[in-house]
Amino acid sequence: MILFCLLGAALATDPGAMASSLDAAYQKEFAYLSAEKRELEERLQEMSGEAAQRVAQANARLETVQAKLVSTAHEADLAEDERDIVDRELGEMDDANSVLSSTLQQAEDTLDLDPLDDPTTAIPLIFRASAERLAETGAIRSEEGAFFLPEGQQVQGRIFRWGRVAAWGVSDEGSGALAPVAEGKLQLRRRFGQATAAALAAGERPADLEVHLFEPDRLTIEKEKETGLGSVLEDAGAMGYVLFGLGCLSALLALSRAGTLALARRGGMPLVNAVTERVRADRLEEALSLLRKRGGSIPRVLKAVFENAHRSREELDRVVDEAILRETPLIDRFASALVVITAGAPLLGLLGTVTGMIATFNVITEHGTGNPKLMSAGIAEALVCTAMGLAVAIPTLLVGNLLASVGSSVKNTVERGALALVNAFDLQRSEQECAYEDPVERLLVANE
Repeated sequence: MILFCLLGAALATDPGAMASSLDAAYQKEFAYLSAEKRELEERLQEMSGEAAQRVAQANARLETVQAKLVSTAHEADLAEDERDIVDRELGEMDDANSVLSSTLQQAEDTLDLDPLDDPTTAIPLIFRASAERLAETGAIRSEEGAFFLPEGQQVQGRIFRWGRVAAWGVSDEGSGALAPVAEGKLQLRRRFGQATAAALAAGERPADLEVHLFEPDRLTIEKEKETGLGSVLEDAGAMGYVLFGLGCLSALLALSRAGTLALARRGGMPLVNAVTERVRADRLEEALSLLRKRGGSIPRVLKAVFENAHRSREELDRVVDEAILRETPLIDRFASALVVITAGAPLLGLLGTVTGMIATFNVITEHGTGNPKLMSAGIAEALVCTAMGLAVAIPTLLVGNLLASVGSSVKNTVERGALALVNAFDLQRSEQECAYEDPVERLLVANE
């Protein structure tokens, strides 16, 4: 704007003066722009310094945060290691607890102690009982008692016991090393250890120790578990009784169905052939007498044909169908129940298997795996239930299929017999119609 003003003034004035004025204006404008430039450069330097200072502060804060992050990650790693150590110690404590529980259980069984619940009091008690048992094992004591000779004769004498692992008997009838037999009794198994027994009886120290070592009586005479149906049901638990009852029901239904089919098939095709032959020979009374003497599905259907023999063929066929349908439920009685038992018994056995395994895992969780006897009940329940389920299902399947085949044979015989008798009546009716040409006589015969 100033330039335009100067230009306008210059045009209106003298050229020399105008050039001087332009130079002065230029110098003045240059000085002004130079001052602006210096001011901008100073401000740029100031802002660059502030930006550098801010960047340095941000880098310092970033380094601090990174240091804290590294420290936190290191602390997290340490915490993770400490947690792994704690988990490992807890696992070792669980293993130690299982070992301790197993040790207490074995100590109860071995030392014949009462149930040990508190480990703090049980461990000193176990050590004292073990020390006493060791002292007892190393000592020789004598007592009056009875033992058996090798021939089986029981005699009275003095028994010298060396702890619970050896014994010698001395009597007038015989002496020597003893061995345990049934019910905690002792016997001279053979002529052995007489010198040792004689030295002990004389109160002397034996020169040679002739000994027959054996396990403690509690272990050697352990009573064998009874076997039988009661023991099997006891091992199987509640599901075993259910399967046993289901097996009894299956056997009862199979016997009832077999009896029903035996009654239903009485006579069979021989009866059908005999009746049809008499009908073709026009000996109706004899044929009806044969049917009246018999019971069962086949005679009943044939009697229905006899009672409706005067009807037309279509009506007679409907009567036969009705009679067969009336006998079908009797022939198929209990067939569906046997199929249900065949399908359900293995599933019940599987359910017993699952409950037995659950009981086993509960015992493992509570007592550990140190004592197999504690787990044997659940495992026995699982296996016995599986076996009982199959033992019920397999015979039921075989017998059910066999009876179903017999039932199909009976229904086939009934249908064939009814059809044969209907055809025999048709043949007899056609022969009678051919024999009588006079319609009146044919009508009389039909009425008769």
